[in-house]
Amino acid sequence: MLDTFATGIVDIEFRNGHSAQVLSLSTEQTSTQALEVMGLMTSRPALVIIGGASLMTAESLEQLQTVFTQVLAPVAQEFEVTVLDGGTDAGVIHMMGQARSQVGGNFPLVGVVPQGKAKLPQDRATPQDDSRHALEPNHTNFFLIPGHDWGSESPWLADFASKISAQQPALTILINGGTVALTDLQANLATGRPALVMAGSGRLADQIAAAMAGETTDVPRAIAELIQTYQPTGKLDLLDLAMPTTE
Repeated sequence: MLDTFATGIVDIEFRNGHSAQVLSLSTEQTSTQALEVMGLMTSRPALVIIGGASLMTAESLEQLQTVFTQVLAPVAQEFEVTVLDGGTDAGVIHMMGQARSQVGGNFPLVGVVPQGKAKLPQDRATPQDDSRHALEPNHTNFFLIPGHDWGSESPWLADFASKISAQQPALTILINGGTVALTDLQANLATGRPALVMAGSGRLADQIAAAMAGETTDVPRAIAELIQTYQPTGKLDLLDLAMPTTE
């Protein structure tokens, strides 16, 4: 099984001169095998970034980029955290990659992407290519997951983080987000990993934050169930977008 993996590793180079390793998986392969072949270290802290940055104001986007550049990336660098996210060059994933570059980070930044949504640098665009997205060029590794739809990567993303962290600290942060981010949040909480919801970042995150604070009674069932299950245990908590940052 591992021999078939080895032939699937592809080295890619981005226009910014950075390179990354890409491994395509099948449904018969496991996250443990994939991590071993990719050579990613386990038993180290892990951070999972889920969500997006849609419909945010310019001021909120600037605040959010500051959080990535002055808080999340420096913490990941100092404590040798492996950061995992959705891998494509958009929204909070783009911000994470830019922050890693700006702080001169060398921590692993791992993208987990459905095979049907990933566009490699050498891939040619075609008229049917609209649903594919370029990979973020500051990532170090990418796992391409079986599937063509967003959400098919959710259980893999959650499991990779659990396998990497093992008994080390691990955390999920939800920023903004929509339907797929809710699936990601459910999958990550189900592993027992705590999650922080960034209040003030919009959309799903603000919907959950308002419900957790008791500011609304119009709460979708899936969100209500998450709150009822995980808020009392401390596994689901809030983080304010306007957190203090170091100037």
